[in-house]
Amino acid sequence: MFALIPLLLLLILAFLLLFIFIKRNKVSGIKFMLLGISIILIGGFIAVDEDLNLWGSEYLIVFTGLIFSIAGFSKNS
Repeated sequence: MFALIPLLLLLILAFLLLFIFIKRNKVSGIKFMLLGISIILIGGFIAVDEDLNLWGSEYLIVFTGLIFSIAGFSKNS
């Protein structure tokens, strides 16, 4: 249980840094949204496949795609 708290804090920090990087990048928001949607689809296909067992990391892939999509949506370009 105690090892889970630093891991969650590290993940939150990584996603905040990713969000800041996306906001400061010169690429348009639509491209980041499309990248996020494709990452969500790949994570969804991995989650549905019953032969793969990645111990929950496929949901982390989907969450990363969601972060990319939200950051692309909030970008003013």
